[in-house]
Amino acid sequence: MLTAQASVSMSWINTVLAAAERHGLSRTQLLAHAGVGAQQLSDERWPIDDITRLWRAAAELTQDPGFGLKAGSLVGPASFNVVSFIFQSSPTLREAIALVQKFQRLISDGGRFQIVGGDDKSWLIYHPQQGELAFSPHQIEAVLAAVVSFSRWVTDHRFVPARVQFSHSQLGPLAGYQTVFQTGVDFTQAFSGLQLDNTLLDRALPQADTQLAAMHREYAAARLAALSDTPDFPAQVRHWLGTNLATGVPERSAAAEQFALSDRVFARRLQSQGLSYSDVVDAVRKEAACAAVADTDDTFVDIAQRLGFSEASAFNRAFKRWTGNSPGEWRGAQQS
Repeated sequence: MLTAQASVSMSWINTVLAAAERHGLSRTQLLAHAGVGAQQLSDERWPIDDITRLWRAAAELTQDPGFGLKAGSLVGPASFNVVSFIFQSSPTLREAIALVQKFQRLISDGGRFQIVGGDDKSWLIYHPQQGELAFSPHQIEAVLAAVVSFSRWVTDHRFVPARVQFSHSQLGPLAGYQTVFQTGVDFTQAFSGLQLDNTLLDRALPQADTQLAAMHREYAAARLAALSDTPDFPAQVRHWLGTNLATGVPERSAAAEQFALSDRVFARRLQSQGLSYSDVVDAVRKEAACAAVADTDDTFVDIAQRLGFSEASAFNRAFKRWTGNSPGEWRGAQQS
């Protein structure tokens, strides 16, 4: 998910603060050790690196190797506002997770979830997306512990993963992990995630309510649109496109998904800036093409492929439309 500045909501920050307070730490102590100003407690969101500083400070001050697990286990049915309500009112756990994926930015930009399905079991994988500072492993453990804690709140049965694994090394005694997850835990693996039985994912949730879920989704979509409504939105789209043209021009729906927006809202966001998606694609291609033709010795075929053109002739026609010259003429004029 792409944003001008990755950030995290106060709902997740408060989870860390509450866990630290249970250890006898005051907010003043924790914020001072983290180098974060107390005035930020009145903000709706923090930069992602500031919550990483908070996690590191909490781990250092508490000297508790299970701090992240305990923090995540504090999560309850109202911990994440509208995202919590969407989760509870969804038909199944699998559909609830899919909606969390869509609206996760309302909680944090600090990671994303992916479901990898299997015949009997599926992996719910957590992909951390840190800022300039490397995440504390306590952050990762807290996320998976929070998923388990919240899932137990919204189901009418004992929620137990089939397996749990982390990409980092073990932090504390295995007994602490067993208390939280109630299953086997592996470390130094390729990814961090929970393995879940498909029957568990597809069982109906007790508070499922189609009308309520639709109402919550509508409100969440509005909140997400407001959160994403930044003046440099077209610049964000251009940047994302510039890194994704080599495999062909992404569909507008694919671009919208990257920004956690519906296709319609994504189009409206660009229209509010007097642009269409095709306008942005064309501008990105033009800028990249002019630079590549003038500043490299790459063949025009290679440049065309890199910019997602199906064939060199289509690239040549587009270049002539952009500049009034053929690629060869442009290169000659720029290098003369």
